[in-house]
Amino acid sequence: MKMFGFGSEKRGVFERIPGTEDHEQLLDDSERSSLDSRTPGLRAQGPTWLATAIAIICTAILSTLFGALVAQYDRLDADTFSIRHISQYSPIVKDVGVTYSPVKFDGSLLKSNDFRLDAGPVVDAAWKSLGADYHAARIPLEEAEASGLAPDQVKIKEKYGGGYPAHVEGLHHLHCLNLLRKSLAWNFDYYQKQGLGPFSNEGNILKHHVTHCLDILRQQLMCTVDVGVLGQVWYQPPGKGPEAFVDFNTVHKCRNFDAIRDWAEKHQLPDVEEIPADYLELPKDGDRIWHEVP
Repeated sequence: MKMFGFGSEKRGVFERIPGTEDHEQLLDDSERSSLDSRTPGLRAQGPTWLATAIAIICTAILSTLFGALVAQYDRLDADTFSIRHISQYSPIVKDVGVTYSPVKFDGSLLKSNDFRLDAGPVVDAAWKSLGADYHAARIPLEEAEASGLAPDQVKIKEKYGGGYPAHVEGLHHLHCLNLLRKSLAWNFDYYQKQGLGPFSNEGNILKHHVTHCLDILRQQLMCTVDVGVLGQVWYQPPGKGPEAFVDFNTVHKCRNFDAIRDWAEKHQLPDVEEIPADYLELPKDGDRIWHEVP
């Protein structure tokens, strides 16, 4: 007797078609073992191959995307990477965004320009336009350590804006080069008579200043030694045959000087005459105090 009336002696309209499982149920142990030995890994190969293929495809896609991202980053940020790799950090890197562009140098031997003139107002104005006489800039406290400034170096009082007074080194190099120009034999008397800036000091101090500048520029040129090469061109003097002559008009990768100079001008501190007597913080206990000029 069938309980609850759910049973029936008749087979339903839909019947399951015997498959592998049913077929295997018909095999005895020896036949199943023989079949498995002839088809090793038959069941495992399908899913494993599919997973491997998917992993390879995904890896290829991710590698392509990563490569494209790196290439795009290199194109967009190569200048920033370069400046941070080869130079001491300063707020200029963040604020200005140092970039590089090709510039052909004016390397003429005989053709002059305003920077090469004999002492006088025109040449002085040309050098002044470069920022060679700018005052120190203000470096914020939070940028000091990254910029190479020590905690016990001179600081500005908080009530006057705080931070560290510091010169942009590139403009100091121009100041030094300008002083060497003024010290040339054919220019020296002109500036000595004016008695301004370094020429207001005694002769021995002026000499130290000039030789300091000379050696700073030596070290800078050695530190950033230019690995470019100077080729030669054929030059034919009047009445003579062609002669080889060095071509100094070469192309260089230059930083955006105007933007850097503008930053220095914008951030420079007031003239000495305008600075209050208590403008700087006095040294605290433990701060280094030098007993000779460093």
